[in-house]
This record gives sequence, C-alpha cells and structure tokens, in this order.
Amino acid sequence: MPARLVPLSPGLTRPIPLERPVLLVGRHLECDAQIPHPRISRRHCCVVQVADRLVIRDLGSRTGVRVNGVPIDEAALEHGDEVAIGPILFRLECPDPAAQAARPPSVGPPPRRTTAT
Repeated sequence: MPARLVPLSPGLTRPIPLERPVLLVGRHLECDAQIPHPRISRRHCCVVQVADRLVIRDLGSRTGVRVNGVPIDEAALEHGDEVAIGPILFRLECPDPAAQAARPPSVGPPPRRTTAT
C-alpha cells in the first residue's frame, strides 16, 4: 500500500494516495489530487518523493500548509504527521518497510503427503 493522506474530517475529500514522484494538490482540474473547496488554491501544494522521504511544499497558496500545526513553506513528512492543506486536515499514513522486513514469514503446517494407491 502506498503512503497516503487520509482526511480527518469525513465527507470533505477522499484519501490522497501518494503514488507519483511529484503530486500536485489543488482545486484546478489539472491537479493530480483535486480538492474542490473554495479555500483551496488552484495549485495549492505539491508532495514530492525524495529518495526514501516525502516532502511537502506550499506553492504560494493563500491559506497555506501546516504540518503538525506549524505553517511551512517546505517540510519533510513522517508517518502520523498531521498535514493541513488550507482548512482541511489530513494524517499521513505510510507503510513501514522496516516492520514488514523484520516480520518472519508465516509458516503453515507441513504439506500433507499422500500416497497413490
């Protein structure tokens, strides 16, 4: 599952999957993630994958972007961060590859041996 921004206010928008290297977020139809809200700028912000990190950048929006309540121009994101795009609050959910790699593979019962008669 890719990282995604999950809205904390139900009904305002759907979760935004962060599957592209650069994802443009805004009200305009050409944006990768459209948020049809009057307080969202046409091209509000972008989320960029840089190596193994996600970075969010405000694109000069009127209502700004906040990460964990702090207004930002640009910030690195981590799992669980609260991201406000204008008035809409999201939480970043990221898959945890370290936890998946540390998890031992599931082992079932040995295969049954059948004899042909």
